[in-house]
Amino acid sequence: MIVFAGPSLCDTDFLQGSALEIRPPVRQGDVYLATLEKPKAIGIIDGYFDGTPSVWHKEILWAMSQGITVLGASSMGALRAAELDTFGMIGVGAIYVDYRDGILEGDDEVALAHGPAELGFTRLSVAMVNVRATLKAAVLANVLSQPEAGELAVRAKNIFFKDRTWESVLSETDTGLNDRENLKAWIAANEVDQKRIDAGFLLERMITVGLETPDIDFHFERTDLWVHATRTWKSRQTKCNNADSGTYNLLGKNNFLS
Repeated sequence: MIVFAGPSLCDTDFLQGSALEIRPPVRQGDVYLATLEKPKAIGIIDGYFDGTPSVWHKEILWAMSQGITVLGASSMGALRAAELDTFGMIGVGAIYVDYRDGILEGDDEVALAHGPAELGFTRLSVAMVNVRATLKAAVLANVLSQPEAGELAVRAKNIFFKDRTWESVLSETDTGLNDRENLKAWIAANEVDQKRIDAGFLLERMITVGLETPDIDFHFERTDLWVHATRTWKSRQTKCNNADSGTYNLLGKNNFLS
C-alpha cells in the first residue's frame, strides 16, 4: 500500500514493518504511476499545488476503476475525498468531514509553506484548520472566550497562507486579548495538529482495517487528453529513473502543499 505524505506526517518510524510505503507529497501524475505497481490501496495525505500541478481527479478515478482502494485525509487528501467520495474515494477524519459538509471551503484551510524532504518537510506556516482546532481547544480550556477565539479565527483567515504563523495571528495589532502572553504559552504547550491527527486515522485504517474493493458506478473515459497525459507522466518517470535523481526534491526550499 502506498501513502503520499509530507509535513502532515513527519514521523514515520512507527510504520517500520508495516505494509505501507510512504512517499513524498503527491503531484500530478503520481497516482497514475502508482497504479502501474498494482498496490492494494493508495492513501493521499499531502500534495503539492503551488507552482506544481496538483493531483488530477481523473488519476484517482482511474485508480478506483482498476480496483484499487483510494483513501484521503488531512490535507490534499481531504479535499479530493470530499470531491470524489460519491465516486468511491474514502474520506477519513474531521477535516474531510468538514469539507464534505461545507463547513470548510477553500484550499487555504489546509495549505501551508514547508521546507524540502531533506529537512523533514519543516513547516514554515500554520494551517488554518490547525488554528481553528487550537482555538476551539483554548475555549474549552477557558483560556479564551468564544468572542476572542472568533476574532482570532477571522484574523488568521485574513492572513495569506504562506505568512500565517502564530506570531502573525497573535500580533499586537487589532486584537483585544486580555492575556496575550499566557495564550502564547498555552498554545506552545497545547497546539492541536488536526492535520496530523487525521493523517494518523488514515494510516490506522489502512493498517488495521480491511480495505474493501471500491464499488465503482461510473464509466472511465479514455480521452485524448488522458492518453497524452499518461504518456507524459511515463516519460517523466523514465527520465527520473535514468538520472537517479530521486523524486520531488527538485522543488527547492519553499514548497507549498494543500
